[in-house]
This record gives sequence, structure tokens and C-alpha cells, in this order.
Amino acid sequence: MNVQSKHLEDILREAYSHPAVQGIVMWGAWHPEGCWRMCLTDNNFKNLPTGDVVDKLISEWRSDNVAATTDADGLHRAELFHGEYKVTISHPSSNSSSSVGSLTVDSASENNNVLRVMV
Repeated sequence: MNVQSKHLEDILREAYSHPAVQGIVMWGAWHPEGCWRMCLTDNNFKNLPTGDVVDKLISEWRSDNVAATTDADGLHRAELFHGEYKVTISHPSSNSSSSVGSLTVDSASENNNVLRVMV
């Protein structure tokens, strides 16, 4: 990782962690003669170190197929991106799982989503 990609990672993590930030938009326009400041890919569209940082963070922050275990009270808390989620539960004594509902996370409900399941 070079200095430029390390700085990019630091800046993106700082922005992402701030509660007022609702999204991050990056413009990494490609030009055959090279980029003016920072490129994410080379002329063959292979990631440069900065592109690797962006891919790594997107993968890290993605919420697809999250497995979790409840605490002693049967609760699990998750921080999720805005979107639609299907919730599936399973019990260790059972070889099956079942879909128990869906959950929508948006700006109107981001702090109030609770899905209660009785097993």
C-alpha cells in the first residue's frame, strides 16, 4: 500500500464513521493519458493500490449474509446499511432454518427497527 492509498483509506474510514454522512460518492474517471490526480485503475482496468482500497472497504462494509449469535437474553444488535433485509433464523438443535420476516432500514426507521421472534 502506498502513501496515497493509505491516505485514501484513512479519509474514507473517517467519513464513513461520521454519523452525519449518508453516503460517499467517488469520481475516478479514466483517461487514456492518465488521471489528473488519482486513478483507481490502470489503462488495462486493473486495480491500482487506490482501487484495492475502495474494493476492500466496500467488501468490509457490505452487510450480505451476516451470521450472528444471540446473547444470553436472546438478543442480537446489528448495524446495517439502508435497504431491504430478509431475516432467517436457525437453532443449533435443528438442521433446518426458516425465514421469519423482512426488515427495511431507511432514514425514517434507522434507529427503530426491532424484529421480535419467538422460538
